[in-house]
Amino acid sequence: MSGGRDGGPAHARHRLWRPGPAVRCDALESSGHPDPGDATWPDHVALDNETGALAAPGFNALVDTAAPGWAESPETTAAELLDLNTPFDGPIEIYLQQQTEESDSVVTVTLTRLGDDSVEARRFRVVLTRGDDGRYRFVSGEWSQRCHSGRGHRSFAASNCS
Repeated sequence: MSGGRDGGPAHARHRLWRPGPAVRCDALESSGHPDPGDATWPDHVALDNETGALAAPGFNALVDTAAPGWAESPETTAAELLDLNTPFDGPIEIYLQQQTEESDSVVTVTLTRLGDDSVEARRFRVVLTRGDDGRYRFVSGEWSQRCHSGRGHRSFAASNCS
């Protein structure tokens, strides 16, 4: 994606993601009110441990057929794709950074405080495109992780920690 008119990103935000404890974001309409009929994606992203690529079989088909409200925002689409609204085992932190230009959006999600003695953080970069119906669909993605000191690589890479 190219930058905005000034050479910087056309739109970028970085914030801590805090899903509500009682309502999944996939159950929110664009008005912010629960919609119990909103469909959820029953699968999980597939991670390629050698290349770092993500696959999301069936995700776009769900958006096409069910037209869920969560697909109207790149952040909530990424949250549904990566299952960020499910309870985690510990007090992890989830950071979202979003860049949008025209109909494409890149959402970078960084998970920290994972409670893993070898993995310090995991990062997912998801490319989405907005369709004519205003809903976002998965285009591509990649994952990487950074190891704790003494447990492997200190930069984000799609390789295991020790």
